[in-house]
Amino acid sequence: LCAPFVFSDIPTPYSGVPQSDNLCRSAMVNYGGVSFGGPGGYAGGYGAMGTNGQYGSGFAALHHKGGEMSLMQSPPGRKRRLNILAICLNVFVPWLVFCLVGAMLSFEMHYTKPEACQTYLIIVFIAMTLLGALNVAYVFWKRSRGEAGLSTPSWLLFLCITSLVALGVAVAFGNRNFWENSQVFFDVTALNSYNAVDPARMKGQELMDAGRVRFVNGTHLDLRMSMGFKNVETYCVAPITGGSVVGDPPLAVYDFWAVGKDCCSGSASDFRCGDFDDPVARAGVRLVRDGDRAFFRLAVQQAESTHNIKAVHPLFFHWVRDPVADTMQYQVRAFRNYMIGMFAYFGFQCFLVVMAANVFAKFA
Repeated sequence: LCAPFVFSDIPTPYSGVPQSDNLCRSAMVNYGGVSFGGPGGYAGGYGAMGTNGQYGSGFAALHHKGGEMSLMQSPPGRKRRLNILAICLNVFVPWLVFCLVGAMLSFEMHYTKPEACQTYLIIVFIAMTLLGALNVAYVFWKRSRGEAGLSTPSWLLFLCITSLVALGVAVAFGNRNFWENSQVFFDVTALNSYNAVDPARMKGQELMDAGRVRFVNGTHLDLRMSMGFKNVETYCVAPITGGSVVGDPPLAVYDFWAVGKDCCSGSASDFRCGDFDDPVARAGVRLVRDGDRAFFRLAVQQAESTHNIKAVHPLFFHWVRDPVADTMQYQVRAFRNYMIGMFAYFGFQCFLVVMAANVFAKFA
């Protein structure tokens, strides 16, 4: 119906088509796999011709404007790129919040400067909360103007939310690690160390500040007078006796006691706490947990009544072979728990970012 088009020689406005021919001017012609559209339209395929600055979405297009046509190269379809900077920030910033807060609460700073730790936590919480609130306000302002986009502001909001989550998890994790390990280590090392302590000649009042104690040769546990007091957990005690006396006679006062939890039945003399069965063990690490001391004192009172013995000022120790190595184990466990928590939270944060990236890609 219409004359064929030749790419090498394309007259204006249409090759071989009279301007008065409305049919040809409005028709779409395909020649050689190339589609051409009439005025005001566009066509797909390998190329398209449109008018008034419009061109097709294929690899090439014929552009008609002001009575002239030219062969144009259209940009290929763009794929949405991930915001690498935003992803890196959302992976590492919350993770660093967890690492720094967890370290601050797990180790020495929590013991020596608890008020400073609390101040830093409040500052971080307020900063993240304000940044998140400003971001939400910015999103609503953009939407009120019809300019809101989901991806960019959502990454910032996601950063604030996950940083607050990291802060909360770090507080719980750091406090628990400190209470179970680091605080015991610092409490014991803050006290004095004593060597050659003789339970037969020394009283509890003489060693009020004892943290780590090495007893004289001949000191042992009298398992026959062990006792247990049950209050959800079983608090087990056994007197530390012997020493420099010959023949292991009964002592006038039993002020040194080995203790442990859930290592005896409570109804029989079956103390199995610490290094109770090590013949070389002659040392103790002081019990420093205030919450347990009252229950061990009740167990001692039961032993006093049952075995008709006397404890004026009992001191409680974990019976060990090497008190220095045993104390260092608390610090080692604190560092090990911190490293495990640090790498575990990094994996958790990466998982959150991957999930967020998928969600943002769908809504963008």
